[in-house]
Amino acid sequence: MSLESDLFEKLRADEEKLLICGFVKEGNEYTKSYSLCDGTMTAVIAIDASLKPYGKVYDEFEEEYVAFRPEGTRGTFAAKVRGEYIDLLESIARDCFVPVPFSSDQANRVYDYIKKKYNGVPEHIFAKYPEYAVWRHTGGKWYALAMETAANQIEGIREKTVILNLKVNEKDLEELLKQDGIYPAFHMNRKHWITVTLNDTVDDEKLFELIQTSNHLTSGRKTNTIHSEWIVPANPKYFDLDHAFEISDLLYWKQSSKVKVGDLVYIYYGAPYSELRYLCVAVQTDIPYKGAYDGPINMETLMRLKKLCFFDQNKLNRKKLAEFGVTNIRGPRYMPEELKKEISRLYDLEEMINE
Repeated sequence: MSLESDLFEKLRADEEKLLICGFVKEGNEYTKSYSLCDGTMTAVIAIDASLKPYGKVYDEFEEEYVAFRPEGTRGTFAAKVRGEYIDLLESIARDCFVPVPFSSDQANRVYDYIKKKYNGVPEHIFAKYPEYAVWRHTGGKWYALAMETAANQIEGIREKTVILNLKVNEKDLEELLKQDGIYPAFHMNRKHWITVTLNDTVDDEKLFELIQTSNHLTSGRKTNTIHSEWIVPANPKYFDLDHAFEISDLLYWKQSSKVKVGDLVYIYYGAPYSELRYLCVAVQTDIPYKGAYDGPINMETLMRLKKLCFFDQNKLNRKKLAEFGVTNIRGPRYMPEELKKEISRLYDLEEMINE
């Protein structure tokens, strides 16, 4: 840790305020020089592309001066430089920076995502660990817990890190734990929860999908009355989906998620089409499949889908889906609420479904 990282750990620069305070933008950075110790020293403060500061101090010969940095610095002059430099940083923090919830940029993006999607604000319920943040449903069940761990507190994590505990489907646990940045749950039931490091090892798209899953699993919804909506990929190289639906509106499909009877399934038809093409409803699920191998697709469980409608005119192409954070559709995932609203705007779903 450094003087800058300690002081600005949960602060991020306000770019408008930086300009007002006289910082000059050069490329992706903002910089400004300050005079210290009656003009005998110069501090150059830079704000990097992630809006975090770093600084250097130079003497009158333009040589970098570092003797002031160690805590408990000895020597009157070094102590004077350190004191004035800390005062300078504190004034910049006060005038040009705003507080953020977490020291991790990805953790702050999680905070913004949950607030926007679920109107969720974290609670700090642990007296011993006031920095721990819990998101929970109105009924009291948690669906996410953020905490900051020290280096080596979790095996395989060698630095201070913000982590997030999330609930997952038990059947998905083994595959998830094979991914970088995902670990057995820290201080929670390891049969149902995982720990994700919020240091950009896991990309935002996957992370937000895991948050949606955790929120869904802890919501207390009865799956026989409240139905989920899924996006499921189909590969034209392996299966002619259009021809299959010409023959029948009913189709058996690989089931690799917690789809339940009554759930809506949007089928994404891959390249060269790359679009959401069909909306189906699951009419039968958890059908055992005797064949262990079917061409390039491994299948153990099937579901039966009924076609409800066809999305024409290529309105739900890859570019449109990306606007709502849906990219690289390699497996089943929940339908984002904002994308669902856009589909309803582009197509009269109620009329199409009830035709």
